[in-house]
Amino acid sequence: MKRILTLLVACACVWLAHAQNEYYFPKGTAFDPSVPTPSSFFGFEIGQQLVRYDKVVEYFRLLAEKSDRASFQVIGHTYEQRDYVILTVTAPDNLTQLEQIRQNHLRLVEPSGHVSGYDDQKVVIQMGYNVHGGELAGTDAAVLEAYYFTACQDTELQRQLQEAVVFIEPCLNPDGRERAATFYNGFHAEPSVTDPNDIEHSTGFVPHRGNHFFADLNRDWLSLNHPESQARIAFYHQWYPNIYLDYHEQGSESSYYFEPSPVRSTWNHTVPEATYDTLNPLLARYFSKALDEMGALYFTKENYDNISPIYGSTYPDFQGGVGTTLEVGSSRGVAIETAAQGVRSFAYNIRENLRTSIAALKAGVEEKATFLKHQADFFSSGVTEGDRLASPYIVFGAENDRNLNRLFLHNLLAHHVDVYRLGEDLTAGNQTFKKGSAYVVPLSQPQYRIARAIFEEHTEFVDSIFMDITAWSLAHGYGIPFVRLKSAPKGELVTQEEPVQPGRVEKQTPYAYLIEYTDYLAPRTLYRLLNQGVRVKAAFKGFSVKTATGTRQFAPGTLLIPVQYQKVDEASLYRLVSASVADTGLTVYAVDGGTSLEGIDLGSDQIVPLRKPDVAILVDQAFNWTEVGEAWQLLGDRFGIPLTKLTTAAALQADLSRYNTLVMVDGNYDNLPEALTDKLRNWVSQGGVLMAVKRAAAWAIDRHLVNYPVPQQETIASAPTQRYDYDTQRLHLGPQRIGGVILRGDLDLSNPLAFGLQQRDIFLMKTGNYLLPAPGNSYATIVQLQSRPLVSGFLTADNQRQLADAPMVTFGHKGKGTVILFGDSPTFRGYWLHTGRLFTNGLFFGNKLRAGGQRFRP
Repeated sequence: MKRILTLLVACACVWLAHAQNEYYFPKGTAFDPSVPTPSSFFGFEIGQQLVRYDKVVEYFRLLAEKSDRASFQVIGHTYEQRDYVILTVTAPDNLTQLEQIRQNHLRLVEPSGHVSGYDDQKVVIQMGYNVHGGELAGTDAAVLEAYYFTACQDTELQRQLQEAVVFIEPCLNPDGRERAATFYNGFHAEPSVTDPNDIEHSTGFVPHRGNHFFADLNRDWLSLNHPESQARIAFYHQWYPNIYLDYHEQGSESSYYFEPSPVRSTWNHTVPEATYDTLNPLLARYFSKALDEMGALYFTKENYDNISPIYGSTYPDFQGGVGTTLEVGSSRGVAIETAAQGVRSFAYNIRENLRTSIAALKAGVEEKATFLKHQADFFSSGVTEGDRLASPYIVFGAENDRNLNRLFLHNLLAHHVDVYRLGEDLTAGNQTFKKGSAYVVPLSQPQYRIARAIFEEHTEFVDSIFMDITAWSLAHGYGIPFVRLKSAPKGELVTQEEPVQPGRVEKQTPYAYLIEYTDYLAPRTLYRLLNQGVRVKAAFKGFSVKTATGTRQFAPGTLLIPVQYQKVDEASLYRLVSASVADTGLTVYAVDGGTSLEGIDLGSDQIVPLRKPDVAILVDQAFNWTEVGEAWQLLGDRFGIPLTKLTTAAALQADLSRYNTLVMVDGNYDNLPEALTDKLRNWVSQGGVLMAVKRAAAWAIDRHLVNYPVPQQETIASAPTQRYDYDTQRLHLGPQRIGGVILRGDLDLSNPLAFGLQQRDIFLMKTGNYLLPAPGNSYATIVQLQSRPLVSGFLTADNQRQLADAPMVTFGHKGKGTVILFGDSPTFRGYWLHTGRLFTNGLFFGNKLRAGGQRFRP
């Protein structure tokens, strides 16, 4: 009986493999029987349900064991500790010489690499899938592709693998993919329910697109805010692929999209035009032929842009390769009814992706010399173009913020940008940069284009039709001081990252400790102290005092820890304070008396006690989950501050008095229950601090959660008033939308929310047309845009006029409570550290905001 069952199982596997091969692969393809088929491994034909990511990892390991064409590599891990993996596929003899091939390929990246020909080079192709968790057909296509490349016995494929090294990246977002797969598989059963209204075809309460923190990893290639992106970029710079395929999904009614991108305005002005008008069209010819053969409809030159290095389809363009977006129409599960093509199946989507992957290998091999020459020319031209700039050197650094310097330097080095330590003090552009806390970036270097993008200030655009942000500078996001120079300052090449310096305490003292608040990681130390029950005060005025190592000037925001006012003894307090700065690098100053040399004394009522933040954030389907994730990651991952995520239903039942701070991100609050609105209004009146962003700010004003004037105009004008032809809608309406620009604001440095920041100039990212109304109180505007605010990105002249002098961060009161209003996300995509400081400070100092001469309350 057991033998009969074994035979039946074997027959079933053969049938599944045959059916799979007939549908997915080119007709007549023969496979090596020693390589396990996907259907035999997963137990179902690919496309019948979603493959689990952990099983994909197992299958890729198995392929590397069974095939002499493949090797398996774990290149990183996600927040949820899933392996981030790559399967390398090439000819067997190439596989044994992979490091030699890599070193040979890297000569293309060095301007002095002396590449005289390309016959001995291999074309490098990387295929990346499922960067958005709910865009389903990528990872499953990667499984079939891996099987095809390792097991296909076709002589043409074997010849292609002799000339190529292929990297299969089955999922750029394993946590998001698994969230999506669990949801869709959980609601799928046979027979398939194709009705679009079925829950299988929805996204559930929590969106599937992002990673663990709901971040869009396809916007993280430049900022590298997440471990998946950091691992990917580290691997990318080991190889510099010539072709990078970036697989996505679009609406169910859409056909198949691939580049070239629409018009010249969507090309980046620093990238060689050959990338767009030669390489993308070249790949497109191969894609179109493959899809023509299977009768698939597709479109090009529409909708998507190729302008910013934040994307997987564009970052490769900044590295001498060519990235390309491929978008298949979504099945939102296993099968769904559509008007465009009847029932769209998951299997059909997988098949389209598989065929374009096969076509990309063919294109890379047949056009190898074109791709390799482009890459060699690219890095040489970077050096030349950097030389031509009027100011080809950038000096950056924050004298009093070692951790901000370290984080920014980490990003530059991750992108292989050449950086030098400043050799001597320098004053330029009304700024002073000190040796030991400043660095130099020469733009005349192989990574000219990515270095320029990191400091980008560009406002000259041909037109305004963009998919996403038109400004992407990291320097402005970090808020790190920098200046452009015409001549080279002295400097020494940085060869490794700056380590995290251990913190130190000057000495144990019986009187008080002082901690400066200027360092980016100071909030981590502050929360640790408060969470340990240490009584901490903050100075709202500056002062000068003698410490154990000499006289020192302390700015507003300085933390004071009085020794005799604590619940623990002197020695225990010393240990707690020492532990609080152990991994932040902060210095704790010891003082033996309360009399200052200048300014307020240490017993002044301008030095006020702080409360430990107990923070919650409202979450619901109608709210911006990306911003929820930004706040969650910032507070928890960076500063060790727990963030309770409250659904609106839970908030209605919860005792809100356990929280002293509540965050409301951008979103639609129109359907919030009146009972909860009343409850929130009462909570604020009793002393709560509410921080509300964009539409949440508008809602809080409208529902009288804050005493604030009713806005006269809530949005920038977004529609023309005169008559236009129907087909010019995008032309006229597109420019009015603010998709993402960098604006310069004026920061009130005397406001407690500005503690730790050093300059009145502050940079803000604006997305969307909401305008925060001006407060009735003359002292309540924390950040106001300057009269000519545009720093980088596209804005119409009308929008620029309306944004001039507009408030961006304000506050108001309701009873004993405070409401802090943000006109746009202060934590944009996790890398906008500059305004993120205002957000974090709101947790500690928000309840201390007063206006009109009110005194501080403890």
